[in-house]
Parts: sequence; structure tokens; C-alpha cells
Amino acid sequence: NHLSVRTVSGSWFALDAASLLATSPCRMVSPQQELFLLSSTSVPALIHGEKGTLLQPCHLQLMNWGASRTVSLRCGDSSCGSFPLQPGLNEIEAGIPETYSGKTVSLEVSSSGTSPLTTQITLPEVSRWTIYLVQHTHTDIGYTKPQTEILTEHLRYIDYALDYCARTENYPDDARFRWTCESSWAVREWLRIRPKSQTDKFLRYVREGRIEVTAMFFNMSELSGEGNYKTFLAPLREFHSLGIPVTTAMQNDVNGVAWCLADYLPALGVKYLTIGSNSHRALIPFERPTVYRWESPSGNSLIAFRADHYNTANFWGIDRGDMAGVEKGVFSYIRQLKEHDYPFPCVAVQYSGYFTDNSPPSVRECDLIRSWNEKYAWPKLRSALAKEFLDTVSHRYSDSLPVYRAAYPDWWTDGFGSAARETAASRSTQADMQTIEGLLSMSVLSGHTLPTGTGDELDRIRERLLFYDEHTFGAAESIWDPLSENSQVQWAEKGSYVWEGLKSAQMLYETSAGLLQGDLYRSEHPTLTFFNPLSWRRSALSEVYIDYELVPRDRAFRLVDAQGHTLSVQATRSRSEGRYYAVYAEDIPAMGYKTYEIVLDTGRVQEVHPLPVESRGYTIENDFYRLTFDPSKGTLSHVFDKSLGEDLVDSEEPWQLGGFIYESLEGDRHQMERYRFDHYKRSGLTDVSLVSADSGALWQSVRFRGISKGCDSTYGVQVEVRLYHHRKQVEWVFETRRLPESAPSGLYVAFPFALESGKLSFDVPGGVVRSGENQLPNTASAWNTVQNFVSVRNDRSQIVLGCDVVPLFMMGELLTEPYRQPRHYTRPHVYSWVMNNYWTTNFRAYQEGALKWRYYLTSSEDVSGHAATRFGWGNRIPLYARVLPAGKDNGQARERSFFHIPSEHLLMTSCQPSEHEGYVLLNIRETDGVSCELIIEDGSGHPLKFECTDALDSSTTEVVKSLKMKPYENVFVRLRL
Repeated sequence: NHLSVRTVSGSWFALDAASLLATSPCRMVSPQQELFLLSSTSVPALIHGEKGTLLQPCHLQLMNWGASRTVSLRCGDSSCGSFPLQPGLNEIEAGIPETYSGKTVSLEVSSSGTSPLTTQITLPEVSRWTIYLVQHTHTDIGYTKPQTEILTEHLRYIDYALDYCARTENYPDDARFRWTCESSWAVREWLRIRPKSQTDKFLRYVREGRIEVTAMFFNMSELSGEGNYKTFLAPLREFHSLGIPVTTAMQNDVNGVAWCLADYLPALGVKYLTIGSNSHRALIPFERPTVYRWESPSGNSLIAFRADHYNTANFWGIDRGDMAGVEKGVFSYIRQLKEHDYPFPCVAVQYSGYFTDNSPPSVRECDLIRSWNEKYAWPKLRSALAKEFLDTVSHRYSDSLPVYRAAYPDWWTDGFGSAARETAASRSTQADMQTIEGLLSMSVLSGHTLPTGTGDELDRIRERLLFYDEHTFGAAESIWDPLSENSQVQWAEKGSYVWEGLKSAQMLYETSAGLLQGDLYRSEHPTLTFFNPLSWRRSALSEVYIDYELVPRDRAFRLVDAQGHTLSVQATRSRSEGRYYAVYAEDIPAMGYKTYEIVLDTGRVQEVHPLPVESRGYTIENDFYRLTFDPSKGTLSHVFDKSLGEDLVDSEEPWQLGGFIYESLEGDRHQMERYRFDHYKRSGLTDVSLVSADSGALWQSVRFRGISKGCDSTYGVQVEVRLYHHRKQVEWVFETRRLPESAPSGLYVAFPFALESGKLSFDVPGGVVRSGENQLPNTASAWNTVQNFVSVRNDRSQIVLGCDVVPLFMMGELLTEPYRQPRHYTRPHVYSWVMNNYWTTNFRAYQEGALKWRYYLTSSEDVSGHAATRFGWGNRIPLYARVLPAGKDNGQARERSFFHIPSEHLLMTSCQPSEHEGYVLLNIRETDGVSCELIIEDGSGHPLKFECTDALDSSTTEVVKSLKMKPYENVFVRLRL
């Protein structure tokens, strides 16, 4: 059979089979009906008509079966014009007077020789919207190209931006090129190397509102602690000196931000935070773009905007000059906002000059904006800076904004587990920097002049750590092509940041110790001095290395203070020229030091002695705890707290305390992109054996060795559990060697606590998060980046857990349903997430080699915030130990406290040499949610004068001796002795 079809134009073709499809409902018409109306639609917009009139556009689809003709369109009593039709399908756009907006009206299409066509159409109500289009380039350092190329590209983009500002000077104001500098890093470097003629032009466009400089150094993860944020914000000092206003902080791609910025930024004049959220493997807050007031724990605030993706307008085709795509995108976007009860007739939408990260700027979008506004009166498109939309909302709607005093935890920090060794180095170096800056501050307060460039070196090290901690971790193809040149070069450069920071920090230990060395007590015996950089007197474990020249091999010795008190010492490991000792340093003065004499004894150094744990039913105990081991698993089946009278271990959980877990995703790497987690297998250690059990001067120790998938079987997984004699603390030391496994897999350590009605909380930069409670909805709650401690607390007791170098913890359960919201947990279980390679881009495909890490745990009836804080910080921030050979008595004091803070619930999060000679800068935070008075006392108990500053060390108050602090308040103060 053959079917012949005659086209309207008269040509012929033959088909042996035919299907006739329609994109919308249709009906057969009689041969006599040559004109047929297929559809009529309208959009909520107003276009410019003649003589200043405003019309609502109406789109009609007409089928003309006859010859070319002209049709007339009427709406009610109003003529809407005449339109030519060609044979076939025609689409026309007519303008209907705006008076009909929001109404149902009749349309009549008429043409000579045909019967009029009529239809009814409901015109959507027109809102007079403004879309603020914010052009920027997303700073993705190494994702598209190696790090060394990214900076040069971004500097060139600023040059282009200046040219494009000049090129569009004569455009209508709404269409002029505007550029928001997403990161302060690129601006700082550009200002440093460009000639004055160019920087003058830049400053002129800043003043004219054509270029905006923002506050974030770059897009930042939560891995950095508070100590890094002074350097993170440092460029603002230079910007202020040049008269550059910085009112907006911009965090793009990352779906979270450090809570401390809600405290730090407002004091620096930054009023706004905008986050272009990326929902890849992440949930994002709220159902729609939302402007809200974001508060710190103490109530400091800025106006925050949870925007959509930072390339939203690129999705519409704005970078291609696609007017039809942008029309579809804009009207669809406004419709969606209205459906979700978005409250304002304006919104900010970000885009890049081209649809890529690290994109150059473009003026093509300015031409499209000009064309749009020539056609449309509403909605209006405006080429804008990031702050313009927030200025509008602040001025018009500030009083109606919702308020959230809540943290903003980031989902993406799980990826840092793909390089556990480098992440461990970042965390340990940040802890070292806390101690180093404390030592340098002691030097300043002693009257010493720091070597030239010391402040710059501190900033350089902090900056290296920031470059490791920022959000771009690997190349775009890091997972699917890990051996490519870009993947390999990018990771080599990324990892180098943290190793360079670590090496330089160790040299600064020598700088600081050398400055203070002449102030230390000397004796006819060698001496050992412990330095405490925290603001309270504390006791802590310290590892000390002593040459055999001072303490001969295997020789017994005592560490003796001025009162004859000795410290407990336990040998740990040896080198050919000396030995390491674990020392329990007791009552080291706050922000100060204490010196002990090393006095040789007769006989050999005290050895550990074996413990018959098998005959005791694999149980060890002291005055605080009774620990019961499961020798088949290398875990603790019971931890009985004698003072609380409770077992801290949930016996119903199959993964016991300290249980090592290997997890495989069974090849399904993409399941978390689908917001699922149901393809996995988990296993614990096998072939577990008891290696040793002994007791020394400091602790009882039980060691196990087992085999795990994904780890070198010849080395195994080695677990040591320590029960301290002198303090209420249990400790785990893990060591393993990871095999380079590219299939998706992870490692965990389980801590299934049993505490009735126990609530989980953890500390972040700027405060403490109660898991699933005081955090923005949909922010990360399955796993979190923990700075110093996790707490399990009810109204009677508290368990506190910390880890030295592994920051990721899962709250309540393992990865089963990680995206379930709202997130509730039935039992206060905690899982340390040691390693993973679960991402599909950006992070490492595999990792290999040795890793050693440590957990520490305590429990008590003290349920205060400061108890958890002091335990976490006290175990993570190291005491520094300095050994000096025998010398002549120099009359120096054996111990000194430069200052201390009497209130136990005030935490000094950092102490750094100030920009002002002879001063130090302190960051102090209240931890218990109570009002209190900040008093800083010298070693004799006399109050010291101080002045409040901002994070950049600029004074904000007169000199005072005390300060009333609000609950959870976070302040900077500057002082000198």
C-alpha cells in the first residue's frame, strides 16, 4: 500500500508507512476551513507598545491551509493589530492591553474570506519583577586547570572586566557590564602587580558601582579552624586602605560555611553573605532561594541569601545570547518562585561569561540584557553586582526576614577523607600553629623583638593551609581518569600546600624557642621546659625527645620541679642517638611555661611490665574505668565508668567500641548522587590476635592486630588501647597501611555509646552544633567536620570523644539513608570516618600508605560546655617541650604565666602577635551560654588592660580592664603587659 500526501506548498512525496503526530491536541477540519487556531498562551510580562503603552504578550499558533493572508486580532473591544500569515504553521506574538492582565478574555482572529476564530485565554497576572543578573567567574583552583594556571587566568579576567566596563559605557544603565570579584585572593594579587594606571581605573569602576570586591579569600571548606580565618580575611585590610568598600561575602559551589564568619564579618563592615549553592551530592537549605538573617551563637548577624546554582542563568543560555532560551528560563523561574511562595518581586541570579568554572568575562550577555529591556518593560533584567539585590531587600524588607541562629555545615567535606594523610597533616599543623603563635606571643610579652618577616611567615603558613583546606580538591577528571596529566599535576600541587606549611611551621618552633631560650631557668642539670599556649593551667601528655648525651641509653632519670615533685615518664621509641619519652606534664601555667631539671638516677629506666589480661577475662581497670575486651574483634565490649556507675557501650550494637569497619559500595559509585545509599557491604577485622598487654608509668596498654580488606595484610590493622593511671581518659592508637584501591570503599571506627536520652553535639569554627538541631535545615547532619570534640550529653552526665587528625564523624548511624531529613537518631552512636573515595569528581580516586591516628575519651558528671571544650582542645593542642643541656644557674624563674583568663567558660581560641609592636591579639569565645565578665589577669592575679578589636586587629573600643560578654559571644582583644 502507498499513501500519497500533498503538502500545502504543492510538492509531492511517497511513503510506504506514515504516522501523524501532534505536539498538542488537534482535530480534523473540513476542507472548507482554511484557517485554524491551534493554541494561545501568555506570559506574566509587559512589553513596550506604541506611545509608551504597555502590552501583555500573547502567543498564538495558527494553521493556514490556504494562501498567504493577513489576519486581524481583537481582544474584547480592543484591536491588537494585524499579522501576515504564510501557508502552513504560523506563530505570532500580539500585545494585549495591560488592563486585561489577570483576567479571562475573548480573542477573535479574523481574515477576509474566512469565518472568525474565537477562543478564550486567561492572562496571568503580571508582577513587576527585576532579575539582578550577577556575572562572576567561579574560582575553582585546579578543577579545570592546574593551580599555577588558574591565578594567571583570573588576573587576566580582571583586566578584561575593566575593558568591558569601558566598552559598555554608552549602554543603558541596566545593560552596562558589571563584574563581581568572587574571591579576594585574585584581587589582592592583581592589585599587587598591576601598574598604577590600571589600578586607578579599577578603583574608579569600584566607586561607580561597576565592579564589586567581596570578602572571602576563596570558596572555603569547614576543615580550617578559627585560627586560619584572620589570614583568610586579611586582604580586607588592604582593600579598606585603598577605599574599596567590601559589604558582601560570596561563597559559591560549597553548600556550607564556617559559623565563625557570622561573628567576624559584621565587625569588618560586611553586611551580606550570598551562597550560590551546588546540590551535587548534597541537600541545600529551604525549598527555594531564601533571604534570611543569619546569626552567630551570640546573635551577631548579617543578611544571607541562599541563592540557586552559581551558573543558573547559564542554564537558560544567557552566555550563548539565546533570547528564546532566556525567555523560557526567566518566566519558568519566576513561576517556580511564585509556586514556592517566594516573597519578593526581585531575585539575584548568578552566571559566568561562559558556561564553565574559571570562566572569562563576556559582554555578549550585556547585549542580550539590552535587547530584552528594549522589548520587555517587566520583568526587567539588570546587569548587577552581588550586593545590589541584597541592598534592595535590606532597604525594603529587612524587618520581615526570617532569623536563623544556626550553623551551616557543609556536605562536601566528606571528600577530604580521600586523602587522609594530607588532611591529617593539615590538622596537626593547625594545632602546631596554635602553639607556635602562643610561643611567639610569649616572646612579644617578654619584650623580645620578633625577627623581621615573622608576621609574614605566619601568614604564609596559614595561607598554605587555607589553599589545602579550600573546596577544590582535585581535577575534574580525578576519578574517571586519575592517571591523566591534569589529575596528577593538580594533586601534586594541591598536596604540596600542606607539606610546605608543615615544614615551615616546624622551623617557626625553633624561631619561637630561640627567642625565649635566654629567659628559661638553667641548672647544673639538663632542663626540660613545657610551654602551654592555652589560657588555663593544664596537665597533658607530651612526647619528648632527649639525646643520649643528656640521658644515657637505658639510664633512669627523674624530672623534678622546684618543690621536688617528679613527673611520670614512660619510654616509647628510640633512635640511634636518643630516645622518645611520653611525659605526663602536670599543672603547666596558663599561657606560660614550667621548667624541670633532668636528674639522673642509678639503675635502668623503668620498663613496662606485662599484664595477664587473658587470665582476667580480658579486663583491665583503674580507679576510673573497667575495660572489657572482645579478643576476637580487638574491641571494647564494655567500658564501665566507676563514678557514674554506668557502662558507656551500647551492647545491642554489633559494632563494638573501637571497632574497625571496612565498607565497599559494590561498584555503585554514583548512588550518593541519587541521594541513596543502599549498595554496600561492611566487614570488621578478621584473624585478630593479642599482640601484647603491659603497664608502664603512665598507662596500661593492650595491643591487637587484625586483617582488613583494603589494607596491607602483612602489616595489618594495629590497635592499641591505653588506660591512663593519672587521669580519667581512655585512648586508642590505630595504625594501618592502605592499599591503593580505586573501587569505592571506606574505613570507619565505631563508638556506639550508651547514654539514656543522650544528645550528640560537636564543635565547629565559632561554636557548638547540636546535631540536627541548631543548624540550617537540610545542611549536613549525617556526617560532619569536627574541630576538637564530639559530646554525648544528657542532664546527668557527659561522654566526650576527640581525635587528633581525623576530622570526619558520622552522627547517630552509619551511611544508611544519609540524606534523610529531618534527621533524628535513636541512639547516640558516633562513627569516625577515617577514609573514603566515594566522589565522582574533584576528590582523589584512591590513596595508599601508612596512617596513624589517635582517639581520646573521657566521661563525667560535668555536663558543661567548657568541660567538653577543655578536654577536646587540651588533647589536640600540643604542649611544646624544650630540652637544654646543663648550664650555669642564671637566676631565671622556673615557671611563668604571662596571663590567664579566670572564667573557665571563656575559651581563648587563638593568641597571635599583634600588628602593633609589643601587643598580642586574642580571640575569646564564651562556651556555656551564660553572661560573664571577661577579665585577663597576669601571673600575679592583677587585671590587665585591653582593648576590643576586630579580626583584622583594628581597635573598636577604649582601653578597659573588663568586658561584659553575652552568652556565646566571640570577641577579639589586644593587650600588652
